[in-house]
Amino acid sequence: MLQQWSAGDFDADYVPGRTPPRHIEDLPVAEQPDMLDRASLEFCLADAFHPGCEMTWPMRTAGLYMAPFRIAHAAPGWIEPEYGPAIGADIISLPNGPLLGGQLPGGITRWMAVPWQTDTASCRSGYLPSYDPYLPTFWPARVPNQVLTQEDYDIVMNQQLSLAERLAAFARRASWLRPLGSRSYTDQINNMMAHFDYMGVVETRAGPAGGPFPAVVEVEDLHPAARAVAAAVGPRAAERLDLSGIDKMRRFPHGLRR
Repeated sequence: MLQQWSAGDFDADYVPGRTPPRHIEDLPVAEQPDMLDRASLEFCLADAFHPGCEMTWPMRTAGLYMAPFRIAHAAPGWIEPEYGPAIGADIISLPNGPLLGGQLPGGITRWMAVPWQTDTASCRSGYLPSYDPYLPTFWPARVPNQVLTQEDYDIVMNQQLSLAERLAAFARRASWLRPLGSRSYTDQINNMMAHFDYMGVVETRAGPAGGPFPAVVEVEDLHPAARAVAAAVGPRAAERLDLSGIDKMRRFPHGLRR
Protein backbone atom coordinates (compact mmCIF):
# COMPACT_ATOMS: atom_id res chain seq x y z
CA MET A 1 0.00 0.00 0.00
CA LEU A 2 2.86 2.38 0.73
CA GLN A 3 4.44 1.58 -2.64
CA GLN A 4 1.16 2.35 -4.38
CA TRP A 5 0.87 5.60 -2.47
CA SER A 6 4.44 6.67 -3.31
CA ALA A 7 3.72 5.97 -6.98
CA GLY A 8 0.60 8.14 -6.89
CA ASP A 9 -1.68 5.12 -7.28
CA PHE A 10 -4.51 6.27 -5.03
CA ASP A 11 -7.70 8.32 -5.11
CA ALA A 12 -6.84 11.88 -4.11
CA ASP A 13 -10.07 12.39 -2.19
CA TYR A 14 -8.73 14.41 0.74
CA VAL A 15 -10.66 17.67 1.07
CA PRO A 16 -9.03 20.15 3.51
CA GLY A 17 -11.53 21.76 5.81
CA ARG A 18 -14.25 19.25 5.01
CA THR A 19 -16.88 19.00 7.73
CA PRO A 20 -18.35 15.50 7.97
CA PRO A 21 -22.08 15.15 8.62
CA ARG A 22 -22.94 15.14 12.31
CA HIS A 23 -26.44 13.70 11.95
CA ILE A 24 -27.85 11.06 9.63
CA GLU A 25 -30.52 13.56 8.58
CA ASP A 26 -27.79 15.81 7.13
CA LEU A 27 -27.41 13.37 4.22
CA PRO A 28 -29.75 12.82 1.29
CA VAL A 29 -32.10 9.91 2.04
CA ALA A 30 -30.51 7.80 -0.72
CA GLU A 31 -27.10 8.05 1.00
CA GLN A 32 -28.27 7.33 4.54
CA PRO A 33 -28.22 3.48 4.38
CA ASP A 34 -24.60 3.42 3.21
CA MET A 35 -23.66 5.89 5.93
CA LEU A 36 -25.18 3.60 8.58
CA ASP A 37 -22.90 0.81 7.31
CA ARG A 38 -19.91 3.12 7.32
CA ALA A 39 -20.64 4.43 10.81
CA SER A 40 -20.59 0.87 12.15
CA LEU A 41 -17.52 -0.24 10.23
CA GLU A 42 -15.37 2.81 10.96
CA PHE A 43 -15.49 1.98 14.67
CA CYS A 44 -14.10 -1.50 14.00
CA LEU A 45 -10.42 -2.16 14.66
CA ALA A 46 -9.94 -4.27 11.52
CA ASP A 47 -6.61 -3.83 9.69
CA ALA A 48 -4.10 -6.50 10.71
CA PHE A 49 -6.82 -8.58 12.33
CA HIS A 50 -9.05 -8.55 9.24
CA PRO A 51 -10.96 -7.57 11.49
CA GLY A 52 -10.02 -9.18 14.78
CA CYS A 53 -11.70 -7.95 17.91
CA GLU A 54 -15.11 -7.80 16.24
CA MET A 55 -14.85 -10.65 13.74
CA THR A 56 -11.91 -12.62 12.39
CA TRP A 57 -10.08 -13.44 9.17
CA PRO A 58 -12.95 -15.08 7.17
CA MET A 59 -14.31 -11.56 6.69
CA ARG A 60 -11.58 -11.10 4.04
CA THR A 61 -12.95 -13.79 1.72
CA ALA A 62 -15.06 -12.52 -1.18
CA GLY A 63 -17.15 -15.71 -1.27
CA LEU A 64 -18.58 -14.83 2.12
CA TYR A 65 -20.63 -11.98 0.63
CA MET A 66 -23.66 -11.72 -1.61
CA ALA A 67 -23.29 -7.91 -1.95
CA PRO A 68 -21.09 -5.22 -0.38
CA PHE A 69 -21.26 -5.63 3.42
CA ARG A 70 -23.98 -8.31 3.09
CA ILE A 71 -23.12 -11.81 4.27
CA ALA A 72 -24.29 -14.61 1.97
CA HIS A 73 -26.97 -16.86 3.49
CA ALA A 74 -26.92 -20.62 3.44
CA ALA A 75 -29.61 -22.20 1.29
CA PRO A 76 -32.93 -22.88 3.06
CA GLY A 77 -32.85 -26.27 4.72
CA TRP A 78 -29.07 -26.58 4.45
CA ILE A 79 -27.64 -28.80 7.18
CA GLU A 80 -23.95 -28.29 7.70
CA PRO A 81 -21.89 -31.49 7.82
CA GLU A 82 -19.71 -32.39 10.76
CA TYR A 83 -16.19 -31.23 9.90
CA GLY A 84 -14.38 -32.95 12.73
CA PRO A 85 -12.16 -31.55 15.49
CA ALA A 86 -9.76 -29.74 13.14
CA ILE A 87 -10.39 -27.72 9.98
CA GLY A 88 -7.61 -27.88 7.40
CA ALA A 89 -6.99 -26.38 3.97
CA ASP A 90 -9.12 -29.04 2.28
CA ILE A 91 -12.19 -27.93 4.23
CA ILE A 92 -11.40 -24.21 4.10
CA SER A 93 -11.25 -24.29 0.30
CA LEU A 94 -14.63 -25.97 -0.19
CA PRO A 95 -16.85 -23.65 -2.29
CA ASN A 96 -19.76 -24.35 0.01
CA GLY A 97 -17.68 -24.85 3.12
CA PRO A 98 -17.81 -23.10 6.47
CA LEU A 99 -15.70 -20.13 5.39
CA LEU A 100 -16.32 -19.44 1.72
CA GLY A 101 -19.98 -20.22 1.31
CA GLY A 102 -23.34 -19.04 2.59
CA GLN A 103 -23.56 -18.76 6.35
CA LEU A 104 -25.96 -20.16 8.89
CA PRO A 105 -27.00 -18.13 11.95
CA GLY A 106 -23.95 -17.92 14.21
CA GLY A 107 -21.64 -18.83 11.33
CA ILE A 108 -19.49 -15.71 11.71
CA THR A 109 -19.11 -15.45 15.45
CA ARG A 110 -18.28 -19.14 15.90
CA TRP A 111 -14.65 -18.36 15.02
CA MET A 112 -14.32 -16.03 17.98
CA ALA A 113 -13.36 -16.88 21.55
CA VAL A 114 -16.20 -18.14 23.74
CA PRO A 115 -16.67 -16.43 26.05
CA TRP A 116 -15.11 -13.29 24.59
CA GLN A 117 -13.56 -12.28 27.93
CA THR A 118 -10.97 -15.06 27.62
CA ASP A 119 -9.66 -13.54 24.39
CA THR A 120 -9.55 -10.09 25.95
CA ALA A 121 -7.55 -11.44 28.89
CA SER A 122 -5.13 -13.26 26.56
CA CYS A 123 -4.11 -10.59 24.06
CA ARG A 124 -1.14 -8.84 25.61
CA SER A 125 1.75 -6.87 24.24
CA GLY A 126 4.31 -9.63 24.65
CA TYR A 127 7.33 -7.32 24.43
CA LEU A 128 10.18 -7.21 26.89
CA PRO A 129 10.34 -3.91 28.78
CA SER A 130 13.91 -3.38 27.50
CA TYR A 131 12.57 -3.34 23.93
CA ASP A 132 9.54 -1.14 24.43
CA PRO A 133 6.35 -2.20 26.19
CA TYR A 134 4.38 0.62 24.60
CA LEU A 135 4.52 -0.37 20.95
CA PRO A 136 0.91 -0.50 19.73
CA THR A 137 -0.13 -4.13 20.02
CA PHE A 138 -3.43 -5.91 19.69
CA TRP A 139 -6.25 -3.61 20.73
CA PRO A 140 -4.80 -0.78 22.82
CA ALA A 141 -7.80 1.48 22.24
CA ARG A 142 -10.15 -1.18 23.64
CA VAL A 143 -7.87 -3.30 25.77
CA PRO A 144 -4.99 -1.29 27.24
CA ASN A 145 -1.66 -2.92 28.02
CA GLN A 146 -0.30 -0.49 30.61
CA VAL A 147 -2.01 2.42 32.33
CA LEU A 148 -1.29 5.43 34.50
CA THR A 149 -2.86 4.67 37.87
CA GLN A 150 -5.00 7.01 39.92
CA GLU A 151 -2.34 6.97 42.66
CA ASP A 152 0.40 8.14 40.31
CA TYR A 153 -1.91 10.71 38.74
CA ASP A 154 -2.53 12.15 42.21
CA ILE A 155 1.23 12.52 42.66
CA VAL A 156 1.57 14.23 39.28
CA MET A 157 -1.15 16.69 40.21
CA ASN A 158 0.31 17.47 43.66
CA GLN A 159 2.37 20.60 43.07
CA GLN A 160 3.57 20.49 46.69
CA LEU A 161 5.83 17.59 45.76
CA SER A 162 9.18 17.90 44.01
CA LEU A 163 9.28 17.93 40.23
CA ALA A 164 11.50 14.83 40.24
CA GLU A 165 8.93 12.87 42.25
CA ARG A 166 6.09 13.97 39.98
CA LEU A 167 8.05 13.10 36.83
CA ALA A 168 8.85 9.66 38.24
CA ALA A 169 5.15 9.08 38.93
CA PHE A 170 4.24 10.20 35.41
CA ALA A 171 6.80 7.78 33.94
CA ARG A 172 5.37 4.75 35.75
CA ARG A 173 2.78 2.45 34.23
CA ALA A 174 0.96 -0.51 35.74
CA SER A 175 -0.45 -3.55 33.96
CA TRP A 176 -4.10 -3.03 33.07
CA LEU A 177 -4.67 -6.75 33.73
CA ARG A 178 -3.43 -6.71 37.33
CA PRO A 179 -6.98 -6.91 38.81
CA LEU A 180 -7.04 -10.47 37.42
CA GLY A 181 -4.42 -11.59 39.93
CA SER A 182 -1.15 -13.39 39.20
CA ARG A 183 -1.64 -17.02 40.26
CA SER A 184 -1.92 -18.56 36.79
CA TYR A 185 -3.15 -17.86 33.27
CA THR A 186 -6.19 -20.12 33.83
CA ASP A 187 -7.02 -18.23 37.00
CA GLN A 188 -6.71 -14.92 35.18
CA ILE A 189 -9.08 -15.76 32.33
CA ASN A 190 -11.62 -17.11 34.82
CA ASN A 191 -11.33 -13.89 36.82
CA MET A 192 -11.91 -11.94 33.61
CA MET A 193 -15.20 -13.77 33.14
CA ALA A 194 -16.32 -13.50 36.75
CA HIS A 195 -15.10 -9.97 37.45
CA PHE A 196 -14.94 -8.11 34.16
CA ASP A 197 -16.32 -5.08 35.99
CA TYR A 198 -13.07 -5.00 37.99
CA MET A 199 -11.13 -3.88 34.93
CA GLY A 200 -10.13 -0.23 34.87
CA VAL A 201 -11.74 2.32 32.61
CA VAL A 202 -9.32 4.82 31.10
CA GLU A 203 -10.61 8.36 31.50
CA THR A 204 -9.36 11.66 30.16
CA ARG A 205 -8.32 14.00 32.96
CA ALA A 206 -6.84 17.47 33.04
CA GLY A 207 -3.09 17.63 33.51
CA PRO A 208 -1.34 19.97 35.96
CA ALA A 209 -1.14 23.61 35.05
CA GLY A 210 2.26 24.48 33.64
CA GLY A 211 5.45 22.47 33.76
CA PRO A 212 6.60 19.67 31.45
CA PHE A 213 3.41 17.64 31.69
CA PRO A 214 0.73 17.36 28.99
CA ALA A 215 -2.45 19.37 29.32
CA VAL A 216 -4.53 16.18 29.11
CA VAL A 217 -3.70 12.88 30.83
CA GLU A 218 -5.35 9.47 30.42
CA VAL A 219 -5.85 7.84 33.80
CA GLU A 220 -7.17 4.45 34.91
CA ASP A 221 -10.28 4.51 37.08
CA LEU A 222 -10.66 1.22 38.98
CA HIS A 223 -13.73 -0.40 40.47
CA PRO A 224 -13.42 0.04 44.28
CA ALA A 225 -13.43 -3.73 44.84
CA ALA A 226 -10.60 -4.12 42.35
CA ARG A 227 -8.24 -1.74 44.13
CA ALA A 228 -7.51 -4.26 46.89
CA VAL A 229 -6.92 -7.03 44.33
CA ALA A 230 -4.59 -4.83 42.27
CA ALA A 231 -2.68 -3.78 45.37
CA ALA A 232 -2.29 -7.39 46.51
CA VAL A 233 -0.79 -8.42 43.17
CA GLY A 234 2.21 -6.20 43.90
CA PRO A 235 4.47 -4.15 41.65
CA ARG A 236 6.44 -7.06 40.18
CA ALA A 237 3.48 -9.19 39.15
CA ALA A 238 1.67 -6.06 38.02
CA GLU A 239 4.49 -5.43 35.53
CA ARG A 240 4.98 -1.93 36.83
CA LEU A 241 7.10 -0.16 34.26
CA ASP A 242 9.17 2.98 33.95
CA LEU A 243 8.57 4.95 30.78
CA SER A 244 11.77 6.97 31.11
CA GLY A 245 14.20 4.08 30.60
CA ILE A 246 13.12 2.61 27.26
CA ASP A 247 16.06 1.69 25.05
CA LYS A 248 14.72 1.26 21.54
CA MET A 249 12.22 4.06 21.23
CA ARG A 250 12.03 7.45 22.91
CA ARG A 251 8.56 8.78 23.44
CA PHE A 252 9.99 12.04 24.80
CA PRO A 253 13.22 12.65 22.81
CA HIS A 254 13.89 15.92 24.61
CA GLY A 255 13.31 14.48 28.07
CA LEU A 256 10.72 15.05 30.74
CA ARG A 257 12.00 18.36 32.03
CA ARG A 258 11.30 22.07 31.80
